Amino acid sequence: MRNFLFKSLFFLAAAGLGLANKLPNVTTPALPDNLPNPDPIQLIASLSPQCQGAFLSIIANPEFFECVPVGALLPVITDPTFLPSVLKDPLGSGPKLLPIMEAICAVPKCSDDGVAGALKAIQEGCSSDSDKKNPIVQLAVGVITFYSPVRDIICFKNNKDEFCLVDTISTILTLPKPPFRLLDGGFVDSVIFAEPKFICTPCNKAITNTVINFFNATPSALDILDDAFHIGEEELFIVKLGLAAKCGFQFEDGKVNDPTIDPSKFTYQVAGGNKTDTDDDDYKKNDASSMKEISLLMAGSILASTYLVV
Repeated sequence: MRNFLFKSLFFLAAAGLGLANKLPNVTTPALPDNLPNPDPIQLIASLSPQCQGAFLSIIANPEFFECVPVGALLPVITDPTFLPSVLKDPLGSGPKLLPIMEAICAVPKCSDDGVAGALKAIQEGCSSDSDKKNPIVQLAVGVITFYSPVRDIICFKNNKDEFCLVDTISTILTLPKPPFRLLDGGFVDSVIFAEPKFICTPCNKAITNTVINFFNATPSALDILDDAFHIGEEELFIVKLGLAAKCGFQFEDGKVNDPTIDPSKFTYQVAGGNKTDTDDDDYKKNDASSMKEISLLMAGSILASTYLVV
């Protein structure tokens, strides 16, 4: 059986960061087999002249220095141990990742035309290098392809001016223990049995619909994700089904809401109708059985879906 819940959380909370690698009782997806050599300079030197020219054309574009915080990204570019260390201990790497997140969000977002032009330059100029599966080219294609949704998700902030990703992961890591064992008796069950208010947040709705809308508009991006992390169309379907069972189909309506909405004023849909966090006490008293049904429906839907697609 596939580790469908981690993959769901990957879409929901850790897109672009990999911060869930230390989550308890969760086996993380395999890292890409073609991560760059620890000596990126050597890899760049091995590129064909046409490919090197393509990279140069991107850097020479005036927009590049306006929307890419080169200074903050220098450690990633020049330190050959940076990427491996983050992948080995992403949660512990928070102190050095947060300044990068802040720098990315402090500059304007690169234009769609600029991103499309950069991707075209790499694909055309590095076609022969791609055939050789040069990891620098593959990494560049992945970064450029996922730039827009990842940048949006990284920069979402909640009503307390905190990064949504940080808030989501912190909440997930402190969920109450499950009342009984359903799947793993630990982290997975904690998420399944969590009250919707912990999962169905303004931040998570914005993140979820950003991801879904992106893959609907760019289905080819799933191939890149599948090749790298074995996360594809089947896993995306499971994520959507699980969230619908927990938060209602309205949660996945394609609308990227304002994540700074006060959660107490945020309405999400559950089995019994609409609910806000201000209803919490009455909801607990009158709909405890519905909560259990929703949790079991979520688990059953995911299990059934996994059985169908495995």
